[in-house]
Amino acid sequence: MLVSRGRLTAMSFVGLFLHGLVVAMPGAFLLQWQTAFGAAVDLGTYYALFVISSVAGLAWNARRDRRHPWLSMAFGLIGAALLGAALVPGFWGIAIAALPIGFADSVVNLQSNSLVGELHPKRRVVLLNWANATFGVGALTAPLLGALLPWRMALVAIALVALGCGLLAWQAPPVENFVPARDRMPWRRAAPILGVVGLYVGLEGVIGTWSGTYLKFLGWSDAWSSGLLSLYWGGLTLGRVFLSPWISRQPMARLPWLLLAGAIALGLALVPSLAPLMAIAAIFYGPTFATLFAKLQQECGHVALSYLFYVAYISQMGLSGLFSWVPHPSWLPPLFTGLAVVLWWLSRGLVGRPDPCPDSPS
Repeated sequence: MLVSRGRLTAMSFVGLFLHGLVVAMPGAFLLQWQTAFGAAVDLGTYYALFVISSVAGLAWNARRDRRHPWLSMAFGLIGAALLGAALVPGFWGIAIAALPIGFADSVVNLQSNSLVGELHPKRRVVLLNWANATFGVGALTAPLLGALLPWRMALVAIALVALGCGLLAWQAPPVENFVPARDRMPWRRAAPILGVVGLYVGLEGVIGTWSGTYLKFLGWSDAWSSGLLSLYWGGLTLGRVFLSPWISRQPMARLPWLLLAGAIALGLALVPSLAPLMAIAAIFYGPTFATLFAKLQQECGHVALSYLFYVAYISQMGLSGLFSWVPHPSWLPPLFTGLAVVLWWLSRGLVGRPDPCPDSPS
């Protein structure tokens, strides 16, 4: 059992690393794709197909009480689709590959997170944060692969990671304490948590999407804008690694303090010369998603977890889209800060609710 638990924990960590690679892959290889395929490159179509198939994958997977062999098959599907995309003569093949990749990636994302919480109930908050830190490492690794390798070779390398994960996931255990025919979504308990998750993911998305626009307005170079975004993702990863042991002792009491610190850092970034503090805010925000995932898993059970990802997808796309209507880049930092303050205020409503603990039923 210990050997199996170690193998499956490693699979979850590497699976979320793979998820980071898959999410960051289009941006990492965009320049090479434009050189190879010219005007045929249409990332809008790629992302649309990826998101649609991701939601379909969540809907299909949400009511499954078995992981074996579906999780291994999901890794295998990602690997096969990437190998196929590496061989296609045109961008249309890469766009079509977004369908199986998005479907399987949503299965990997949900099950890798939930399995960590089930395997390690006594360290659920810490290990879920560490597992999600590997997502950040994957997202930072994809641009390095794009800089060091031809894109076809890079896709083959990522495919090999996926196929290796498929072997690690073999005979993954059933979902814990979940009977699809009986379990129903506990909306009253889940809604406050989902509200905080949705606003947090939306804030993360708009900062990641629009912070570069603000820096260009200030006169910063493209290199500095890209550098700030890399520091932001790196800050999220550092926060998950180093702050998770502290927040795990009293997750619901300490999370609002981290969100308040993040709001203050964004508030200081209202001063143009302090704009890089947006990256500092990411360190405080780092533990948010995994900590709330742990709470939802402990308090509401497996049936609620797919809704967390539905809310995350909708919020990230919706808020990022709404920000395209902002009339002037100078409005961006006040809006970032305003959302951060609302997020902190909402999180205070979770204080006093039971912390994710090993003895509570999932």
